[in-house]
Amino acid sequence: MNKLFKKLMITATAILSVICYSTTAAFAAGFDVNNDDSVNVNDVTFLQNEISNFNDNTDYDLNNDGRVDVNDISALQIEISKNDIETIEKNTKLSVTTSEYKKNVGDTVTFSITTNNAISDITYSSSDSSVAKIVSTDKNMVKVKVNKVGSATVTATQCSQSVSVRFSVEKAKCIDLSEWNGSIDFNKVKKSGVTCVILRAGYGKDPNQEDNEFQKYYKQAKAAGLNVGAYWYSYATSVDAAKAEVKNCMNTIGGKQFDLPVFLDVEEYRQAVLPKRTLTDIIKTFCNGMRDNGFDSGLYSAKSMLMDSAYPDEISSNYLIWLAAPNESYNKLPSFVDIHQYDWYGRVDGINDKTDLNYIYNLNYW
Repeated sequence: MNKLFKKLMITATAILSVICYSTTAAFAAGFDVNNDDSVNVNDVTFLQNEISNFNDNTDYDLNNDGRVDVNDISALQIEISKNDIETIEKNTKLSVTTSEYKKNVGDTVTFSITTNNAISDITYSSSDSSVAKIVSTDKNMVKVKVNKVGSATVTATQCSQSVSVRFSVEKAKCIDLSEWNGSIDFNKVKKSGVTCVILRAGYGKDPNQEDNEFQKYYKQAKAAGLNVGAYWYSYATSVDAAKAEVKNCMNTIGGKQFDLPVFLDVEEYRQAVLPKRTLTDIIKTFCNGMRDNGFDSGLYSAKSMLMDSAYPDEISSNYLIWLAAPNESYNKLPSFVDIHQYDWYGRVDGINDKTDLNYIYNLNYW
């Protein structure tokens, strides 16, 4: 036996030694060369011996090329592998530990799929990605962010099998904070039912205008498991000033990982008396600047400011709207409102003084 033939025989044997023994039901006729009613590595061994003994029985010409040689071993290997894959796929079973999650807008859930099939890809889909958005997948792991009040189902499919996880999403209770709120116990805040916090990062266009508590609040809120966003208090009366505020804001928030958008806070009288086109362009400049730096963005303002001093439809069609309207119910607000600031004098465990209270209904800006 020449060296090349020996090498091919050894390689074929090594590869096939890891293939599971299989039944014959799905195999093409003729591959059970040793007639033991199963097609597996024993047939490979048998065929190797027959070829070594120069047996040219045409029954062993499995690839129908008129010769009995190592190529027939390869054909047998392929048939065994194909049948093993088909068997695995046919018997695939999927399961999840939790089949339903009840969450609040802004929450993120990562869960795994248990499968007995290690060779086939798993695909994922959402019945409503505006409610439950698939953020990332990695084999049998999937990360989902819930962005809107409602319900949706995330389905994992492998071969012909599937398993689903249902998401029921409620509005999120949110507070917004600045240095004026003083010392805060964020763990108590979390236990009180608050799931989101939007922190003032700073204000204006000049250096050294970072909120004095922003860095500490950010770390503590993250450590407590709260979903965190930010806002920048604006004094801009021109597009150039808005660009400077973008730069100033980025000097403060650069490198941070937010769960919620970065908002421009517009409420100064000097802005209210600007032409609508000017104020609208100021808002768009800041929000686009945040997006260009990888952050979702939106506008915070009072209802009268937005409706009377800017073009609300133009803004709301591109950015999230956080509206201060403490004397109105949410269902009476414009339909484009995503976050409703409903109380300026709320009480939350973990905060000594009164604080703003908000409900988040939607985090999709399209």
